Amino acid sequence: MNDVQELVAKSNTLVAQDRMPLFEALVQYVQQDVTPFDVPGHKMGAQMNSLKMVLGEMTMRMDVNSMKELDLLSHPQTVIKQAQELAAEAFGADYSYFLVNGTTVGILAMIIATCKPGDTILVPRNGHKSVMNGLILSGAKPVFIRPEVDHHFGISHGISIANVKKAMYEHPEAKVLFITYPTYFGSMSDLQEICCIAHEQDITVIVDSAHGAHLGFMSDELIDPMSAGADAVTVSMHKTGGSLTQSSMLLLKKDRIAPDKIQKVLNMLQTTSANYLLMSSLDAARREITLYGKQRYSDLKPVVDEAVKAIESGSCYEVLKARYLKEHFNQSYDWTKLVIRVNGIGLTGFEVYTVLKEKYGIQMELAEGYVIMAVITSSDTKESIGKLVFALKDIEKNLGKSTTVISTYVTADQVNELVLSPREAYYAEHESIAIEAAIGRISADSLMIYPPGIPLVIPGELISHDVLQQYRYYCQTLGNVLTEAKEANHITVIKEEA
Repeated sequence: MNDVQELVAKSNTLVAQDRMPLFEALVQYVQQDVTPFDVPGHKMGAQMNSLKMVLGEMTMRMDVNSMKELDLLSHPQTVIKQAQELAAEAFGADYSYFLVNGTTVGILAMIIATCKPGDTILVPRNGHKSVMNGLILSGAKPVFIRPEVDHHFGISHGISIANVKKAMYEHPEAKVLFITYPTYFGSMSDLQEICCIAHEQDITVIVDSAHGAHLGFMSDELIDPMSAGADAVTVSMHKTGGSLTQSSMLLLKKDRIAPDKIQKVLNMLQTTSANYLLMSSLDAARREITLYGKQRYSDLKPVVDEAVKAIESGSCYEVLKARYLKEHFNQSYDWTKLVIRVNGIGLTGFEVYTVLKEKYGIQMELAEGYVIMAVITSSDTKESIGKLVFALKDIEKNLGKSTTVISTYVTADQVNELVLSPREAYYAEHESIAIEAAIGRISADSLMIYPPGIPLVIPGELISHDVLQQYRYYCQTLGNVLTEAKEANHITVIKEEA
């Protein structure tokens, strides 16, 4: 294709992407003089109440049920089908599926659609909790791959090519490889190379790209997972793509996974009363990011670069950068994840996170022992980012200390021993015991820090001294570790006789 043909093709694509079939159909429907005798029971906001007073009449009228004019998510034929086809085109996929239960349901669907009970799946140990739940539901046997651990920033990055090759060599029976791309903190393994290696071994590659919905709409230096060769990808449009919270997409290449199978699994997992506000927001957000994403991120990049310089200038802060990740871990970096190492000013990430919220009215995405993280999107401005820069400088000036915070338990090196599969552990007999007495027992629980939702231990893993020490660390610094046990400082374990 020559330059002129490529320009014409790109222009035609943008013209097509300027439509919002589902969103437009929904707006058209609610503007009609309809007398509803269907659900939902608020009847398009017929009564004035607190919800309508805050959300407004149009929002209430747009919260409707499935009907002929608005199509059906479980069996799309018209406007939902058209909206999903536009999304597939925008993201370079063969098919796309709208999700109304977040990327969580997409991850569950990808695992269940590709793994039968007993099948081996290769999984990064720093995967989201939904991955672990997918293992329970599918009955797949996980082989965990150790991620690259960054002791300087106190976080984990993506998995290395060497560790992927090692896992494939040791487990030639593996059917599926699960990848997180990018990680919560923005690091990205060489997904193109990994996909090539996996496909040579006839291994299907499925990707959690919850934090990467924007990747295909930035500069060419960052590659999105579909372009990298993934077979199925789930993206949280609500996180970085501009749609409403809980709305995501599952993107599919049809070569290795049957589209009908994905639809069948999603119909098992998703509600039959899909929310039209969520679905139409996906349609609108897809149009917005496709038409304007590249320009907006291009305009935003120098603003972020200047902010990074300002944060580090004359201070003990350090910001995670692409060069650092490339040199130390041979991975790429998504610069929209502004990861700031704050322990150099003598405070933990948790302390800085709290001060930013309580004193400056700034809500960060998360905190860890050494770092805080801000998620930057095309909705950010020089003013919003400048407010963060000012607050950080002010905190160091007024609260900074001369010592650096260092702790052994900020980042875990170990991969816990998997004694039972997560599914076996889930169905075994359980009991709740004090976590201090749980060393050497098999967990039936997930101890988790949220965000990011990565478990310290999962069902089926042996509870080690290191797990207990990490639990203590997070309880002391963060104040809360999510657990399924009803009593405080307890954990659910497999009964010993089981």
